[in-house]
Amino acid sequence: EPGEEGGNKAVMVWIHGGGFSGGSGSTEIYGPDFLIEEDIVLVTINYRCGALGFLSLENNKLPGNLGLKDQILALQWVQDNITNFGGDPNNVTIFGESAGGASVHYHLLSPLSKGLFHKAILQSGTTLCQWAFQPKPRDKALLLARELGCDSQDSDTILEFLMGVPAIDLVKAEDMVVLRTEKEIIQKSGRLFTPCVERNGSHPFLTDYPRKLMDRGEFHKVPIIMGINDKEGILSLTRGAVHCDQVNSDLSLMVPVNLAITPDRNEESRLGKEILQFYINSESLTWDTVPQYLDLLTDVGFAIAQENSRQYFLKHQTCPVFNYQFTYCSPRALSSFMLRKGTPNKAAQFTGLGASHGDELIHLFKTNMPELPFTPPTEDDQIFMRKLLKAWTVFAKTGNPNFEGLASSWEPDDINNPCYLEMGAIWQCVKGVSFTERMTFWEKIYEKYSYLY
Repeated sequence: EPGEEGGNKAVMVWIHGGGFSGGSGSTEIYGPDFLIEEDIVLVTINYRCGALGFLSLENNKLPGNLGLKDQILALQWVQDNITNFGGDPNNVTIFGESAGGASVHYHLLSPLSKGLFHKAILQSGTTLCQWAFQPKPRDKALLLARELGCDSQDSDTILEFLMGVPAIDLVKAEDMVVLRTEKEIIQKSGRLFTPCVERNGSHPFLTDYPRKLMDRGEFHKVPIIMGINDKEGILSLTRGAVHCDQVNSDLSLMVPVNLAITPDRNEESRLGKEILQFYINSESLTWDTVPQYLDLLTDVGFAIAQENSRQYFLKHQTCPVFNYQFTYCSPRALSSFMLRKGTPNKAAQFTGLGASHGDELIHLFKTNMPELPFTPPTEDDQIFMRKLLKAWTVFAKTGNPNFEGLASSWEPDDINNPCYLEMGAIWQCVKGVSFTERMTFWEKIYEKYSYLY
């Protein structure tokens, strides 16, 4: 049916998360019920993940980023066909969370994505997140081939061998390689197969390191919403990935993998000790200091990259950037559900500590799956949902998320007058930068050592 004012409706294309290693755009997970009530056309997509989507031999036969090129095909399909569904191909917003948010950012950087969308929403994910980019993709491809029984260093031989391996065996071998690279996994979910620079190939999706492209201002200038949740690190608790003994026995695990520190065990341990001391005011992690440790995981996994990306966007952007911090806690949220299950048993005590990675999703999508069955929104949830759904869809329609009924005006961010919208039980515009003291701490560390990528 035509939109509220006649003509075709604004289109929103959802890109799911999952660390580029899994996930699905299934309506079981991302039910359209809430969003389509706001008079938009919603498209959810799938793309190849893991080795099947991001294996690269850094040559013209397998340059990488197949999963992102799948997304390109979906966006091209929208351009060609969405009018048949009442959508406007000239008013397309791409939005995603986690690896989906990083994917949205990649499309902002890619020459192949030009003209396929007109607005962007990045939820808890940018290309600068250390888990969202693979600087040495060929090395990871060799690890996978070796796991499957091919010890060759020749790219053609490896490719021919891998093409003869059943897909399910590729996936299983990838899981085994992940288990063998335990340190990367502990360090905030290091991933093997993620987007990379395409050094060869006729139609590269990504032509340079994301940080370099951002620094040069080489990205599509469209209106942007971007933000993170205040306790993203709770994700590690829900996965059972917080181990005090492991941290205390190897403080080098505190050092981000994209920090250009000389591979020196003593120096890494010294810096790890400094980092842990800053966050928990102690050199030893205990369950009493886990809440502060979760801030460290939040920053290393998400907030540092968010702040870096924000600065690059504002330095070069010609369209508005609306920044947010999501703080709303709901008993229906994914983290609440997982923490109550007790993974580990001590985790349940942290329910309600803050908004974890992905906690905003139940307010945008109707989720109904065995591990997270649908429960009706509380009265407070309904009030919050109405605001979030309205802000996202009004932005998709107009490029500005402000609407009548939004208690606090959501001002565009500015490099000289920074501000963000705090999305809690009450929405309020806050002057300044999210986690200022923590970001200043990391700025000094990266100034000393610089970024690997």
